[in-house]
Amino acid sequence: MDNKILAEMIREKYYEEKMTAEYKLQLNKVVEMEDKFLKDFSKDKWKEYLYLDIEKGQLHSIEVDQIIEFVVKFLSL
Repeated sequence: MDNKILAEMIREKYYEEKMTAEYKLQLNKVVEMEDKFLKDFSKDKWKEYLYLDIEKGQLHSIEVDQIIEFVVKFLSL
């Protein structure tokens, strides 16, 4: 099986998984802190923050892809 196909299958199945309790707790903590941090932002600062958040999301996506590719290559040795 092609490594890219295997990586895509892993990615799809991972995103179908339910969040763990630990993940949910950490996510809630981050959301609460973010809400507190952003409450006094102006409209322009909100836009800037949104763009920053989008870019961070893209970076995270690339990181996940690289991790999956690494694991697939590692397990293929």
